[in-house]
Amino acid sequence: MLAGPDVLPVLEPPLRTSRSRLVRFAAPLLCTVLAACSTAPTGAPAGRVSVTLPATALPGPGYAFVPLAPMTSAEQDARVQDEAFRARLQQALETSLQAKGYVPVALAKADFLVAWRVGVRDVHEVLPVAETAAGGTRMAAVECSGGRCSQLVVRSDTGAPVSRDRYTTVDRTEGGLLVEMVEPASLRVVWSALNTGNVQPRDTTQARLDAIAAKTLEQLPPHHGH
Repeated sequence: MLAGPDVLPVLEPPLRTSRSRLVRFAAPLLCTVLAACSTAPTGAPAGRVSVTLPATALPGPGYAFVPLAPMTSAEQDARVQDEAFRARLQQALETSLQAKGYVPVALAKADFLVAWRVGVRDVHEVLPVAETAAGGTRMAAVECSGGRCSQLVVRSDTGAPVSRDRYTTVDRTEGGLLVEMVEPASLRVVWSALNTGNVQPRDTTQARLDAIAAKTLEQLPPHHGH
């Protein structure tokens, strides 16, 4: 993964819909280092979820989706602008919401609004290879501790500083999904979660999107009917 704190502000600008003052999403939506996400077991929903604004309850059971225009290059990527993909992703969110007791209603009757944004970007990394010197002693850059070890310069078996000459390359795709629940009258966010991680082509199937949506909304409080 990333060798340093590479921050990805792919969904940062505030959003406004055609309805005056409808939604103002000013949070940095996909600002992340995704190193931890690569440790997810194969077959598990990709990503790491951060509930950026928790809640114990939502305003009511009725929800309506708010369509949002893409604002960044990551959101404008053809892979996440594909209409079939977006329909599957929204259906996955619908499934998770309804499993928690929420029901779809007309926009004017919604107890809360659901807004989501998704983006991806490709990353090409060059990483140093952990190796040993000729005598079998691990090079200093590997043995170095304290968090500021050079990844470019190591010590040879004679102790002289030399250039590291072994690297490997890694290509991956980072993705992020932000979901926010918004109170219609005040337009205040009442709950939000951000799911970030490495994504694979298989993550576009309905089954995988269902799993990703369920993980993203896992900590959303359920609605208990009266």
